Amino acid sequence: MLRSNDLLRSRLCLSFALLGCSMLNPLSRAMAEDEVAQKMHGKSKVAQPVSAAETPKQQSSSAASGVAAPGDAEAVEVRAVARFAGGRFKRQVAPESRSSVSAEYISQQAAAASPLQVIQNIPGVNYGTSDTFGLSNRQNFNIRGLNQTEIGWTIEGMPGIDMVYYQPYIETWADNENVSDITVLQGTSRIYDPVATATGGEVIETIRDPSDKMGGHVGYAAGSYRAQRGFIRLDSGYIGNTGIKMFGSYSYVGSDNFSGSGRSHRTHIDYKAVKGWGDKARSSLFFSFDDWYIARSKPVTLSGWEKANDLGDGFSALNYSSTYTPGTTTDYWKPNIYKYQDAMASFQNWWQVTNNLRLHLTPYMRWEKSDAAGQTSLSTNSIYNGTEKVTADTNGVYFTDAAKTKFSAMTNTLQNIYTTGVNLYADYDITRNNRLTVGYWYEHWNISTLGGLAPMDQNGETENDFGKYVLRTVDGDVIAGSHYQQSYNLHSLYVTDSQDFLDHRLKVAAGFKEMLFNLSGTNQAPGPQYHYDTSFSRPMPRMSVSYMPNREMQVYFNATTNTRVPMPANTYPNLYSISTGKLSQVGNEAQQPEYAISEELGFRYHGLVNFSLALFNMNITNHQVSTLVSVNGAQVSQAISMGGETARGVTAEIAGNRYLGLAPYVNGQFLHATMDNNFRVGNDALPTAGKIAVQSPKFMANIGLNYQKGPFYANLSFKWVDSQYSTFMNNQSMPAYKTVDLGFGYHFPSYGPLHNSTLSLNFTNLTNVRYLSSVATVVGTATAMKGVNGTAIAASTPAYYMAAPLGVMMNVSSDF
Repeated sequence: MLRSNDLLRSRLCLSFALLGCSMLNPLSRAMAEDEVAQKMHGKSKVAQPVSAAETPKQQSSSAASGVAAPGDAEAVEVRAVARFAGGRFKRQVAPESRSSVSAEYISQQAAAASPLQVIQNIPGVNYGTSDTFGLSNRQNFNIRGLNQTEIGWTIEGMPGIDMVYYQPYIETWADNENVSDITVLQGTSRIYDPVATATGGEVIETIRDPSDKMGGHVGYAAGSYRAQRGFIRLDSGYIGNTGIKMFGSYSYVGSDNFSGSGRSHRTHIDYKAVKGWGDKARSSLFFSFDDWYIARSKPVTLSGWEKANDLGDGFSALNYSSTYTPGTTTDYWKPNIYKYQDAMASFQNWWQVTNNLRLHLTPYMRWEKSDAAGQTSLSTNSIYNGTEKVTADTNGVYFTDAAKTKFSAMTNTLQNIYTTGVNLYADYDITRNNRLTVGYWYEHWNISTLGGLAPMDQNGETENDFGKYVLRTVDGDVIAGSHYQQSYNLHSLYVTDSQDFLDHRLKVAAGFKEMLFNLSGTNQAPGPQYHYDTSFSRPMPRMSVSYMPNREMQVYFNATTNTRVPMPANTYPNLYSISTGKLSQVGNEAQQPEYAISEELGFRYHGLVNFSLALFNMNITNHQVSTLVSVNGAQVSQAISMGGETARGVTAEIAGNRYLGLAPYVNGQFLHATMDNNFRVGNDALPTAGKIAVQSPKFMANIGLNYQKGPFYANLSFKWVDSQYSTFMNNQSMPAYKTVDLGFGYHFPSYGPLHNSTLSLNFTNLTNVRYLSSVATVVGTATAMKGVNGTAIAASTPAYYMAAPLGVMMNVSSDF
């Protein structure tokens, strides 16, 4: 339920949207009639400046990307746009906070860096990982205190997020060499993007277009922890007179864990084909496949990490065991490997139907297969399938005791996910100053989950590492703590109208989006829950005003609303303990979606320096905080409902123009995020109202320096993140940290068929600082205490991800 003041604000915002849509069209017609009258009286203006919204974009060059139609004001433009500080600051004009990094900046980072590592220095971003080379999912990405499960993620016009646990897995979308732009919207999302989780903002990744001429790119990198990476891309150029061009690429990357046993690796394929018809139409097909194998690191407690630091061993605290002893080892590294396969495809199209009407259509599909595994110990005297005690078929099982009743097993969370969808919208220019956009997004999603057991042999191995051969009862039934199927249908209707005044210096826009969501599922594990379903709809009005008094300055204000659908996997189905038959997760069909109402006031200046400032306020209801939990030994994400939250703050960034080859860059954020409600624990509650929200550092700052002169370039980045709480009661926090990254390279002259040849060297965590990178497990209180009603509430222990030590990677690459 929305609070009364939130409901009032939502209604006011909705009124603005409807009023704007009803008033702007007659006003624009009146302005058009006035222009006609002026022409009839010989008063038409000569040499009027033409806005970007009126100028058709030409057919893309090899550096261009996306399929933005002419005049798409909110599109991510990667051509002929002013960029500064080596590509980490881009001139923006949209009436909202947004920051971008270019292909130039991406190419100067470590070759194996994940896209999240590439954008970690963007204003408002709080990112921490346990890996140097983008091969781990032990990470957290936050914007203004809201984590990655509360962000919208899109690539080439399709959703990029894993809709099971809302993990972005952006590492699996595309190789960095194929990315032309990554844009972050802090606090909102574009109205026409297919996102259902964007209460905290949106991340948009754009893929380069194939080159006009036949050629390619090849690269090889090697670094710390036996890291290796190879990449090759082939561009077809224009194929005859068809107007079609395409590229295909392949990459492989692998690296040992910086501590403990295990080696992670990933294989990836990208493909893109483009066909353009001048400024009349354009189509773009994108496909990618990824096979990811992650030897995960173990989350650590604060006390365990501090003790290891005192012993000078802060980089190897409490890792998974490197060896396996039957009956003794309960945390062997091999059963904790995470496996993930992913194939996605989007087909973006736009057509200039008439001079005033443009149609956009993007169908897409995705297939995912994953297994978040773990280790557990079982006794044949107490094995349950759901709530039903069963007798297991132990033929071939290796027992760890003389009585042959106990054994170890890998706990699987095997999931197969299928997603199909289509996003359709039309832009209609009612007059040269007024644009109406109307659209519809539909998505169908389906998942099957099996949390079975794969018995381990005397060496800690299983017959299949993807959970194929699972333990069954003597009757042949699968033994599982989770065994369900779910599907949902999502419908989203949206409309927005924008009106320009004062020769396009003043722009007013109002919009409205309605989301309708229906989910149903079947729980195949024996127990009280069989069929379940839920439905809801949410209105999302928005409005914005932007004023540019001259070419250098812009002032804007926006009021937006966004909704985040509850996580399907950890909200609706019942999950059971295999050893006791008790509920380990209680399905909640009544869970309401997260809802955010936010306002922003911003200022931009581009001149002697380039400056951007944003003041923001956000109110969230039904806030869902993501945390890591263990279900039958397997570590999976779970959501904690913490009620309401209020977040206020300011974000600023400044980029200097290049002087003597040097271009400085600085950004910072102040954030004050508080909980609005007490946190319920059983029949009591912790007094958390007014406490600082978890994972919300008060201060963050980034300082960067880019050098480019002749064939040489270099980048220096400094990041400081304040301490952040890991408990709702604010009685334990992750310490603040500072890091420095350094990279430099040299561009060789062309030689024969080789050109743009580059040698680069990158250092991450240059000063080899020991620190915790992010919060893994959030809890209510780290110390035992009494609730507001006097009930004794036990303490829980938060967990954290360790940051990687110094990492070095050298890369050599060339076009041909």
